[in-house]
Amino acid sequence: MSRRLSRQPGEVIDRGASLTFHWNGRTFPAYRGDTIASALAACGVRVFSRSFKYHRPRGLLTASYLDPGCMVQVGDEPNVRGAHRLVESGMDVRSQDTWPSLTLDVKAANEWARRVLSPGFYYKTFMSPGWLWPTYERVLERFAHGGVLGADPAYEGREVRYDKRHAHPDVLVAGGGPAGMAAALAAARAGSTVMLVEEEHELGGHLRWGGDVDLAALRELRQQVDAAPGIEVLTNSVVLGRYDGNWISVVQRGLPDIDERLVKARAKTLVVASGLIERPYVFGGNDVPGVMLSSAVRRLVNLYAVKPGERAVVLTANAEGDAAAADLERVGVEVMRVVDARQGGDVVSVHGRSRVRFVELGSGEKVECDLVVTATGWTAAVSLLTMAGDVPRYDATAARFRSDLSLLSPDVLATGGVVGDGTLGELVAHADAVGQEAARRAADVAWVRRAATPTGVEDAERTESAPAVQLPELVMRAHPELVRGRTHGIVDFSEDVSSKDLFAAVAEGYTSAELAKRYTTATMGPAQGKLETVNVVAIVAEAT
Repeated sequence: MSRRLSRQPGEVIDRGASLTFHWNGRTFPAYRGDTIASALAACGVRVFSRSFKYHRPRGLLTASYLDPGCMVQVGDEPNVRGAHRLVESGMDVRSQDTWPSLTLDVKAANEWARRVLSPGFYYKTFMSPGWLWPTYERVLERFAHGGVLGADPAYEGREVRYDKRHAHPDVLVAGGGPAGMAAALAAARAGSTVMLVEEEHELGGHLRWGGDVDLAALRELRQQVDAAPGIEVLTNSVVLGRYDGNWISVVQRGLPDIDERLVKARAKTLVVASGLIERPYVFGGNDVPGVMLSSAVRRLVNLYAVKPGERAVVLTANAEGDAAAADLERVGVEVMRVVDARQGGDVVSVHGRSRVRFVELGSGEKVECDLVVTATGWTAAVSLLTMAGDVPRYDATAARFRSDLSLLSPDVLATGGVVGDGTLGELVAHADAVGQEAARRAADVAWVRRAATPTGVEDAERTESAPAVQLPELVMRAHPELVRGRTHGIVDFSEDVSSKDLFAAVAEGYTSAELAKRYTTATMGPAQGKLETVNVVAIVAEAT
């Protein structure tokens, strides 16, 4: 059944370039610009993988690079992020670690043994006798959830190429949303060379799946970036880390004839505009295919013209959830209930296995549906800031961690949602000031370096440094604290760790978040805690 919608204002698919690809041996249609997951979702596919430990069916959750339910095998390449990788003609895509099929996976029997597969079972079960360790290893290898690595591709007529590059931008901006673009433009106008790095395939951040006003603002910002001299844009790329002296590692993907390039950038100033990541809500059945974040629903509808379901229940605590409900109604999805968490509404549990069948609400009402949407809060993407000295502190009013920018190294600045909230105009104004200040600091660094370099040419005496740019304040808006409902559910979707597992770990004496993490492996999967960290910390706190 096709779930492809009519043309949407911000869609990224090219309807004039249709193609076909293969999913588990069957042929499916797609358009250029589709991801693997969006193309399959448009064809009515709901289950994309099986979970790590219990092999429960998994569907779309975030519809982004971080989606834990869309890890797939593409040809001889395992662990491909199907909600990010663009589909190509003739691509052979298969589910990972399922036998004999994704629909009927015998390893789902693991759920029957859930009691003996408790947190840390591998620390207790496979210890003795020592002479059986080789046997244990062979058994456990069969349950490894990492796909299949083919033979060396060089011997199969396909050359895989990895290379590296050194770069020395004045300013490197991590994040290509509206704040990142505005900061890059301001720095470039001030005379700096700028490298703008964005994880998605296009610049724009949340503006890409917004309404008419957002799309108009996006077009204007993109036009300015395209026209600005001195800005190098790297999309489908990610800043991996920041090290001493602003040595910054960037992985760039999707280049012609190159699989991945490591960019070793020595930036005079780093601007972190990494934004916010929507986090899941923990409740019974929150991993059933058809339970999605509000941002996932808006991506599917507005970027890929995919109808996420037929009958929806929306749990919302913010404007993003309200907008998701409006988007669903606009494209013909029957919104059965909008449950407002700001007024005490809640979802208790979702029932179903390979798809949502009904949801039980906090009022006791049971509603039949095939889609449950949650919008319960965000996590600030602070990892680059912590590498630069930041020690974030939890703000209970905003229900997320707040960075202490006073602790940052002088060559690191931050802007956008990772700093605070605001209207689009307020965020852009803050980013503009940050970009100007980044350029000013980069000029100071450049002068110091030139002065310290012996040359045969005398430099003209430097005039006084320009005054620091005054940065406007971004406040953090109040938001309900929503982590876990009345029932236990999955916390780490990558590692199959539930809130019940975390409670059990605390009961066994692992009372710190760090110890509970290591004992249960929560936050240690492919998402590396970006979706789960706040929930893990909050649930450990609840259990203690």
